[in-house]
Amino acid sequence: MFALLAAALAVAAASPQLDAVPQTRLDTALRCRLGAYALPAGRVVTITGDGGHARNLRYTLSSGAFGRLREGADGAYSAGTLSVVFEPCETGRLKFTGEQGARLPLTETETTFSSDGVSLHGKLVMPSGRPEAVAVWIDGSNNDPSTDDAIWQYELARRGVAVFVYDKRGTGTSGGAPSADFHVRARDTAAAVKEARRLAPGVRKVGVLGGSQGGWVAPLAATLTPLDFVIPAFAMAEGPVAQDREVVEDQLRQAGFPEADLAKAATLTALTARIVRSNFQEGFAELDVFRAQHAGEPWLKTIQPRSYTGILLTLSSADAKAGGAAASQGLSFTYEPRPVIEAIKPRQLWLLGGGDRQAPSAGTQAILRELQARRRNVSVVVFPKADHGLIERTKTAEATTSAYSAGLFDITADWIKTGRLPGGGTFVVRPD
Repeated sequence: MFALLAAALAVAAASPQLDAVPQTRLDTALRCRLGAYALPAGRVVTITGDGGHARNLRYTLSSGAFGRLREGADGAYSAGTLSVVFEPCETGRLKFTGEQGARLPLTETETTFSSDGVSLHGKLVMPSGRPEAVAVWIDGSNNDPSTDDAIWQYELARRGVAVFVYDKRGTGTSGGAPSADFHVRARDTAAAVKEARRLAPGVRKVGVLGGSQGGWVAPLAATLTPLDFVIPAFAMAEGPVAQDREVVEDQLRQAGFPEADLAKAATLTALTARIVRSNFQEGFAELDVFRAQHAGEPWLKTIQPRSYTGILLTLSSADAKAGGAAASQGLSFTYEPRPVIEAIKPRQLWLLGGGDRQAPSAGTQAILRELQARRRNVSVVVFPKADHGLIERTKTAEATTSAYSAGLFDITADWIKTGRLPGGGTFVVRPD
């Protein structure tokens, strides 16, 4: 959730002027390649953009396995031993490692809508037949164009759930400057919900699905517009300060450091919390004293820049103070989500990774169990081996493969349509 902040702070350290994140989108000639394609034996491959790059693509198989596709000199794409050759767009066909694939009949409608006077670009992806629900996708802290890159738009649509995606401010072809202010993003999402309803007036259920930082935004959107469901995915029921503290603690525990070092780390994260809560104006002198006192201690070197504490440790206080406020893009460091998720009325589904190193889920699971004791419309699914993004990685001697957790998209689509989880119950831990 803080990956973008790390990159932006690095730029800020090099220059006092932080340039806006460039607006990027997949090349027009490639955009017609996006979609889900039926392969032999009932398999499917989904093609999306990748990381906001103009020419790169990503494949996702119905098994959940995915990877980046790189363009060769002959115009074909490959990923290791896999290859993709696209036929002319009007045919809707490709060859995936020699197997013929045909595009599934999903209907895409692009649109422009307004939020707070800012023009935003969106897209509605409709399944064949009449869908029962529309899910509005809310991206995380990255600044990739969701209308090109979001996998959920096709994986849910091919399962019968319409999806509305939109490019965040300052990304893709949306106007404005990038913002990590959760309240601004919630207003943009509420405007997206209104646009989704306009484009799909006959669809009865409309809700939101937010990943990572989008999981903080999703419940806030429910305070601004009526929703049927809210789905925070690989997100937290705790705020950014708690996330930072838990990420640092997890890193030290996994490295085997004793409680005495964990106590020092708690003092450190309290110092850095003061800095971000003050919008990078206070607390740097105390942080410098702490760093000097513990310089060279192994535990301090173990903290990685997956948290804002880890990011601050890579920079001088002068650089962080000069560039931090701009680099954070208004990120709502003081936000506490628990009162919001306890108050909103729509049914909720939380999709959590048991091995999430970016958004540790133990505290969130505890909060949600307490909430379930008072509310019947809160459901939780935990994928024990999943890291951030609900991605599971398998290492072999040859390579590391990545896949979305088994059943992720099926479970989500079924819950949106029926409100039920596989096997019954409301707190489901999937098999390892």
